[in-house]
Amino acid sequence: ANGAPDNNRGWSLARSLRCDGVDGKGGDVYAVDLHPRGRHFTSGGYDKVIRLVDVETGAVVKNFSGHQSSISRAVFNPHGNLIVTGSKDSTIRFWDIVSGLCIKTIGSYLGEVTSVALSASGAQLLSSSKDSSNRLWDLRMFKPVRRFKGHQNTSKNFIRTAFGPREQLVIGGSEDSFVYIWDVDTEQIVQRLPHSGGPAYMAEWNPTQGLLATCGHDATARTWWYDEDHTYEHNGLKPSSSPEQQLERQTEPR
Repeated sequence: ANGAPDNNRGWSLARSLRCDGVDGKGGDVYAVDLHPRGRHFTSGGYDKVIRLVDVETGAVVKNFSGHQSSISRAVFNPHGNLIVTGSKDSTIRFWDIVSGLCIKTIGSYLGEVTSVALSASGAQLLSSSKDSSNRLWDLRMFKPVRRFKGHQNTSKNFIRTAFGPREQLVIGGSEDSFVYIWDVDTEQIVQRLPHSGGPAYMAEWNPTQGLLATCGHDATARTWWYDEDHTYEHNGLKPSSSPEQQLERQTEPR
């Protein structure tokens, strides 16, 4: 109405499923991820329980319990046999889907964990925590090999981090209204992207379109093109359009 853009264009609701327990009293859901084969998804949130849910029936196939506080993030590994979770209890846990058991816990070095992300091979893990640090972990040794700093992540927000182009960059939000980009090898900040008016929460890289999407407390979702002809110091990532057009451009193929 009144010429407002249709932000739901091209999308339709296939199904709405409860992720908060049979009685509906589990509380807020903070994380969801689709299994690589597409038949199940996992969810986690305030009630400290991770659930494996059948997409077709909506039935909870398995519960995973052990975290002592709310779950901020839950993701499948590329092979689909593990669920990796981060929690407010300052731990990262690895869950075997078949047995339902936690097979590994990382609890060192961390504040409250706000995000976890896996590399395409599953050999590396990115974590964000409320000590204002993002860490890159080698999962063959379960040790941190890189630490990315300079941003702010200390309060109640879920600040998340992801791998960027060719996994040579790390891209993450910050409470100072910027999205930060770090070089993986040097751990140095190579660029900051502005989100005015509060924390920048999350960034997600799309390798197919060479597109970065970011969102923040300023009630905007922004898209950025990656331009390899520019160095990072000279705005290698540029807005894909004006703020008024960003949501529309986000639906168009490049």
